Amino acid sequence: MAKVIVIGAGPAGIMAALSASKNNEVILIERNTEIGKKLKLTGGGRCNITNNRDIEEFFEKIVTNKKFLYSALYTFTNTSLLDYFSSKGLEYKVEYDQKVFTKSDKADEVIEIFQRDLMESDVRIYYNTKVSDLIVENNVVKGVITEEGKKILSDKVIVTTGGKSYPTTGSDGSMFEILERHGHTINNCYPALIPLVIKEGFIKNLQGIAMKEVVISTTIKKKKIKRQGDMIFTHFGISGPGVLKFSSYINKLLKDMEVKINIDFLPEVSKEELSNLIRSNNKSLLNNLKQYLPQNFIKEILTMLNLNEVKVSELKKEDENKLIGCIKEMSLTVEDTITIKAAMVTSGGVTVKEINASTMESKKIKNLFFAGEVIDIDAETGGYNLQMAFSTGYLAGIDEN
Repeated sequence: MAKVIVIGAGPAGIMAALSASKNNEVILIERNTEIGKKLKLTGGGRCNITNNRDIEEFFEKIVTNKKFLYSALYTFTNTSLLDYFSSKGLEYKVEYDQKVFTKSDKADEVIEIFQRDLMESDVRIYYNTKVSDLIVENNVVKGVITEEGKKILSDKVIVTTGGKSYPTTGSDGSMFEILERHGHTINNCYPALIPLVIKEGFIKNLQGIAMKEVVISTTIKKKKIKRQGDMIFTHFGISGPGVLKFSSYINKLLKDMEVKINIDFLPEVSKEELSNLIRSNNKSLLNNLKQYLPQNFIKEILTMLNLNEVKVSELKKEDENKLIGCIKEMSLTVEDTITIKAAMVTSGGVTVKEINASTMESKKIKNLFFAGEVIDIDAETGGYNLQMAFSTGYLAGIDEN
């Protein structure tokens, strides 16, 4: 029986350990006192396990290196994952945008299932243990060295240590330095699924105002990028599900430049329909718009345009166009994201060019495998990143012999 070491007990590591345990002796090394620490944060703590879309639709939601993930996602699909959880007694529900959550809205249920399954599969877990190096001889991995200097030998090592987001959960990027020392290329890490910092000062006046199903867009190198979802104004800029999705498409650009974006707060209403709505009666501009937009938002926009005291009958066409522009095409300048430490996921990591997509094995070091966020892969919010972690973990753990 071969011996397998899995480094990191997040979703990818747990699944890799379970997958490998079917035919191997498995040691799961975790630097924290518990497994799945970051898993508890997903879905706002409710655990957005996966997405219920057909697996072929997943690829539209993957931002970085989607072709690389074909083998992993088709080997262990979202259906495979949900069948696994169902077999373990977990009840789940499908919500807006096909997001799958535990029925109880508790991530702890998922963690408990994994803990029980790892124990029943005879996976040994080393808690409070950090790997400081890999043992590599003649381009073959032979095991790991812990921070205490202990050598643990094995026939296979699976690295599932995550990226650089939420470092308090253990994913602080320290494994990247080790992998670089052993000849692997690490692509620059950027925050993904992250709130955006806006340059315009008036944004502070809108702080706390939430908007439903807005469309955020920009054009980069003649390519139109457009995403829809809820958002909220903050003291530094904008956040919310729609913004997080959109952020993953511009995060790399923000290192060198500002990005101009447009927001349509009423995407289902045309400019002509909005014009008719604005002039629908002579009560007031605020009254005519408040059934479609938050009152605080309208008040701030009207104040900004000096239209607070203007009656509908006195509204100039020029001012009407400015008002419509603010609602249908608000132009903002994104100058940065907030820190990568607060990002939901990391974009960047081990380049996929050095990983066999069919097995997750390193092309540089034999018997060294990768899974999850440590690889340069990321997707939109909605359960896709977790599914990618589970799928790559499962594939990395499979016994090829």
